[in-house]
Amino acid sequence: MCGMKRTLVFLTVTVAGLLGAVETKAPPQQARPKQVAKPSRAQQAQPARTGGRMTIDPVAVAELLPLALEAAQIFDRATAREAKHAAELRKRGIAEVPPARSARYTVNTAGLGKLVFDDRGEIYIDRRFVTDEEMKTVRAIERWIAKWFPDKTKKRKIPRAKAGGAGLPVFCGFESDRYQQHDALIARLTAAFNADKAGWCGGTPAQAAKIPNLTPAQVKAHMIEESGGNGPLSKAAWAADPLQVNVPGDWGEEKELVGLVRPKKRNEGTAEANVRAAIKYLARKGFGVSGRPAAARPDGTFDGWREACRRYNGRRDRTDTDRYYSDEYADKILRRAANPDLFVPIEIKLAAPKAPQNPPAAAPQKPSDPA
Repeated sequence: MCGMKRTLVFLTVTVAGLLGAVETKAPPQQARPKQVAKPSRAQQAQPARTGGRMTIDPVAVAELLPLALEAAQIFDRATAREAKHAAELRKRGIAEVPPARSARYTVNTAGLGKLVFDDRGEIYIDRRFVTDEEMKTVRAIERWIAKWFPDKTKKRKIPRAKAGGAGLPVFCGFESDRYQQHDALIARLTAAFNADKAGWCGGTPAQAAKIPNLTPAQVKAHMIEESGGNGPLSKAAWAADPLQVNVPGDWGEEKELVGLVRPKKRNEGTAEANVRAAIKYLARKGFGVSGRPAAARPDGTFDGWREACRRYNGRRDRTDTDRYYSDEYADKILRRAANPDLFVPIEIKLAAPKAPQNPPAAAPQKPSDPA
């Protein structure tokens, strides 16, 4: 959480510095030549030194103050969530692994503390421990920085939706280069599927005609849900079987029908062969739970990509939101694919086990009647 701590705690330092700066009025400015343009509000907000003290536009302070107070509360809540998360991992014997993020850089603003950004000019925060509602405050702070310190926050011009290889998205929270490793492969295989849906789903032309196009964003978002973690198992799967379709303990004849050979261990085969098989398998899951070729049920229809994703996983555990695991799984994939700017974490929390209930005490027995 040190990245989050440095980023959010800077706001307290910032406000203190700003308020101290506002107490000192800038000396009267001398008359300027007419050809010199008046500085903008943002330019006036840039820290300046006058007699050893900094001056800054008080409007900037007024805008930041409520955000800074909320940010301090966000930090407290996020720290508590991180501590709970780490404790749960320790119980399972798992060492915490920080999230993979893009390159970070620190801007040291004179008198305002250090601001930690990623390579998109966005505040660096471990978004696993920040809610969607709390991210609204973070985004507001980013807008404040961009407004008053534009030269400090040069954002990349390419939007996330097209920033990856072959024009694929770069999803928020998954900017590391390894997440973009399969972009060209995803684009090529998705295009091949859309060009021959009947062949890939094993169905009739009539069945294939009703399948909506599969998007590269959806395939990539699905990969992240399956193998986007930072542990060694996830990283190994990402390299060879990112959709985890070729797993020894999850095998059936339907896997052979999409071109796989029963593996002896995880991550056998090439990434291309496994991703190709996974797309076929996903499409067939859209026609039924079995994952068999669609033509096995000539009257069957495609039930949609969300249902295909749900069946692809199939877990029936209950989550902490009292839904099936597979429903949460499918919704996360489609939500991530639809909005690359929104951080959608991988983790799905299961419902806490119910405490065993003591059976009601037996009613006292009446003494037997005498014979």
